[in-house]
Amino acid sequence: MRHLLRIAVAVAVAAIVSTVVATQDTPVKTMAGILMKLNHFPSDAEKATLKTIVDSKTASAGERTVAQALINLQHQVAAADKPKLEALVKDTATPEPVRTLATVILSLNHAPSAADKEKLSKIAS
Repeated sequence: MRHLLRIAVAVAVAAIVSTVVATQDTPVKTMAGILMKLNHFPSDAEKATLKTIVDSKTASAGERTVAQALINLQHQVAAADKPKLEALVKDTATPEPVRTLATVILSLNHAPSAADKEKLSKIAS
């Protein structure tokens, strides 16, 4: 009986964690998708989507920082956003997908490299 109870609790916890993670990944997946097809700067529609992330109360501070950096992007990262993204990359508490997005933006020159697109596709899926 205890064994079945443990299994039931484990399944319930896994379902809750999975739901929370999926919800938290939405801004990250959205930004990865935008970055994957980026050419010089985001479109007006993409900027509007990014603005909803910046204004979101549920997005993390790191996600909002990355979204704002994408909005400000013109072929390369804006000078004002560079130190903020570098801080995200250096902070070990930053979730890996957010770190990857920040790293890609920092190295961006008009469009992401093939290697960066591969990393982004893993996040976006």
